[in-house]
Amino acid sequence: MDGGVHVLGLCLLKLLGEETANHYRMGQLYNYVVAHQLAEAAEYKNAQEYFSKNVREVSLSALSMYGAVAHAFTLVHCNHFGVTRLYLLLTYKVAAGIKVNHEEPGTTSIEVPGKNGTVTSNLFAECSVADMRKSIQRRRKPASSKPLPPADLVLADRYLNAVTGNFAKGEPIRVQVRNHEGRTVLDFRGIPLEQLDKLIKALQAQANLVRREKEVEKAQPVV
Repeated sequence: MDGGVHVLGLCLLKLLGEETANHYRMGQLYNYVVAHQLAEAAEYKNAQEYFSKNVREVSLSALSMYGAVAHAFTLVHCNHFGVTRLYLLLTYKVAAGIKVNHEEPGTTSIEVPGKNGTVTSNLFAECSVADMRKSIQRRRKPASSKPLPPADLVLADRYLNAVTGNFAKGEPIRVQVRNHEGRTVLDFRGIPLEQLDKLIKALQAQANLVRREKEVEKAQPVV
């Protein structure tokens, strides 16, 4: 009976590995479309508009996540750590203002908060998804005692990924979300002067996408 359990366990790991590889390849395709402006060549405003209209089975946030991970890491890394954990590492990198060894991401030091308020420095390879989320939340702790709305944090993540995805690996770009007098505020730091146009284009593209999504939502019939 033990043998049967182990076989099934191996099958599950194989399926998980295939899913991870597929997500990585989807990220590569997404990045290729963006980098070569294929959507614009097909008379779409940008890649986001094309995917939102033609590939509705996958959310834009998921494609953006796959693209960010595929841009920063290899398929071997993804199979080992998983797409979600690596994406959280990229988010932590920006929130904490640290450098990540993209060749050996597992060696990155992560400050993980414990239940009693103590903070432990662990290697990324030792951190779970839950550990990464807690570490990011600690770094994002707003100056105000009032927590930020979950919807604002989700939207902030989208802008964060849109911006950082437009810069090369190793660029000291930092995006921080905070509470300022009850309002959610995004701070952008470390943007090279000669690359400000990348920041502007990324923000404009994401803002247009958010606006279109709101228009579509409003146009939906009320059931």
